[in-house]
Order: sequence, then C-alpha cells, then structure tokens
Amino acid sequence: MPKDYDMIIRINSERAEIEAERHSKKGVITRKNISPESLSNCILTSRVDDESHPTGLLPEGCIAVVMEKKYVYYYIRYPELHADFSYYETEYPGFPIPRLVFCFKYMPNEKKVAEVSLCVVKDERLTPDTPTYRYPFSNVHGNLKVCLGNNALPVYKDPARLHTLAAYILRMPNNNDLFSEQNNRLHAGFRDLLEQMKHKTPSHYYTDVLVEDGKTLKDFLSRR
Repeated sequence: MPKDYDMIIRINSERAEIEAERHSKKGVITRKNISPESLSNCILTSRVDDESHPTGLLPEGCIAVVMEKKYVYYYIRYPELHADFSYYETEYPGFPIPRLVFCFKYMPNEKKVAEVSLCVVKDERLTPDTPTYRYPFSNVHGNLKVCLGNNALPVYKDPARLHTLAAYILRMPNNNDLFSEQNNRLHAGFRDLLEQMKHKTPSHYYTDVLVEDGKTLKDFLSRR
C-alpha cells in the first residue's frame, strides 16, 4: 500500500461483517465490506517472517530437537550396545545393553541439563513407529525419567557435547531402587539378571528379556 494511505478495519462481531476504510492525506475516504476469509488470507499471505532459530552444532547421534522458550530437548540415540555397569560392590565392565534413546532437557541460559529421560527401542533403523520396551534395570521411573539421586550433572556450555552425558549416566551406581522383576521376561532379580546377561550379546534382550510397553518412539518424542 502507498505510504500516503492509512487503513482502518472495523469488525462487527454481531453481523460477522468487516469494513475496510482507507484514508489518504488529502482526506479521501473509501470503504469496502470484505469477508472474514478475505481478511485472514490477506494477513497470512502478506506476513513476512525472516526470523531464524539455528540449533548450532548438534550432539552426535541427535535424532530430534524440540525448542521451547526456556528449554531445548535433545533426543540422542546412544551409539553403544555396551556400558560399564556397577551393582553395589560388583563391577560389570563392558556389560551388554539394549538400544537406548536419551532425552536431555537442556537449559540454554544456565548451560545445564534440568532432566534426563530414556527409552529402550528396537535395534533397527529408527522410525516414528519403532516399538519401545520397559527399561529392564534400575534408576528409571515409570514415566521414563532418570533418577539422578545425589549425582551432580556436568555443566555443558556447548550442547554439542551432550552425547557424552549418556555414558556418564550409565556409569552411575545401580541398586534395587526402581527395579522391578516385572520389567524383564525372565522375572529375574537384578543381580540374577546381570549375571545371566553379562556374557550374552545385546540381541538376547530382544529374544529373552525385554517387555514391550505398547508404545512407539513417536510417543517418547512427543512427551514433555
């Protein structure tokens, strides 16, 4: 519109009518009734949005990012199928684990991770329909949030390094807190489960151990 014109829009909500009134500096006035659809289309098609929100360099294995006002959620496929486990005083170095996906709720202003969640997925090329399973070990609540206890998480000034946090969490000591025999098909106690699986391959989880939770990776990616 030329700069020497001003537009006034009047909306009559009772009659669902819209009147567009144009004024010029010379005092000329034109009026026209338009439909709500026409006004909506005019606003949508004339909107100029050149704002961008770059993520920066993403952590290794990052499969999805959700950006909110206060938090950024990084979803990371853990690349390893082994981890250094410990259960009370017993060490299980290089212990086989199923495929995991972590969610890190990151606070970009504070450079800290506020919350960690994880899910067990089928070891395949990930899609939204990839099945998920109950976590068979300890330290994870039923809502998939990781219980960090008194463990202080490192500060991550560069979120691209968040993939290292997954290994850090898996190295945290395990105990019987939040462990349930119902979360493995063997109905084994925690130590018995560890002893049975320590020399097995990760594929044995999918044939002998894991219990499906009836959900998919899409459900995990959409939860907050």
